[in-house]
Amino acid sequence: MKTFNYLVLSFGFILIAACSNDAMNSLNDESLTPEQVKAQMQVNSASDGLDELVTELLINDKAGKSNKTNTECATLTFTDESITVAYDQCVIQGKTISGTIVLTGNNGNTDGSKGSFEVTFTDFTYNDYLLNGTKTLSFDFSDSNGPTFTIVTDATFEDANGDIIIWKGNKVLSWHFDQINAEGADVTCTGNWDITVGGITYEFAVTEALSANLGCAFITSGVMQLEVNGMTASLDFGTGTCDQTGTVTYPNGESEEISW
Repeated sequence: MKTFNYLVLSFGFILIAACSNDAMNSLNDESLTPEQVKAQMQVNSASDGLDELVTELLINDKAGKSNKTNTECATLTFTDESITVAYDQCVIQGKTISGTIVLTGNNGNTDGSKGSFEVTFTDFTYNDYLLNGTKTLSFDFSDSNGPTFTIVTDATFEDANGDIIIWKGNKVLSWHFDQINAEGADVTCTGNWDITVGGITYEFAVTEALSANLGCAFITSGVMQLEVNGMTASLDFGTGTCDQTGTVTYPNGESEEISW
């Protein structure tokens, strides 16, 4: 199995919709202020980075690597029922991680081609977010060059100001080891999830698989749809360029390219 670096995918953006055209046009401008885009991208980045962290641990364990966490400051414990990872102010790919993750199930290992774990957190902070809640992670190693992970999340993210973001939904991460250092996506993501911020719930759905490549911190292609208050908008990430831009189509049908 090929060795690869930890990749953080940043999925997401904020849009707000209203009923009248005038209100909609006003909110189109307001919904894409740099502050709002940054806040939403940070929330998505926190969750996606965590998913990558856990899937990397399982891939490294399956491959028999001695350093399964790719860091010297994490303590890894295996029992007959669980895998426990304790981080002590570790910095991994620019993310500061502290606290404990426990993966319970599958006899505490990645034996077999398929299995699942319940993932829980204790005093766990990830890049200044305090995480509470659970994840259910199912793995499928049937294809050694293309493992897949189905991740169901029901969690909250609390920032330094005590503001709570509720994150619920599911994703499927598919790795494509045979495409690493070649044409095509190294990893793709599909799924749908809800993020509730300030009492407003944003419903996200991937309509064309989001793609990324090792060595690029951005989504390189794919389309994400957002529905809020019964209105729909979308963000198209392009066709393969490694950049931080996309084309937004607003609820009133207007489109523009944005960067964040």
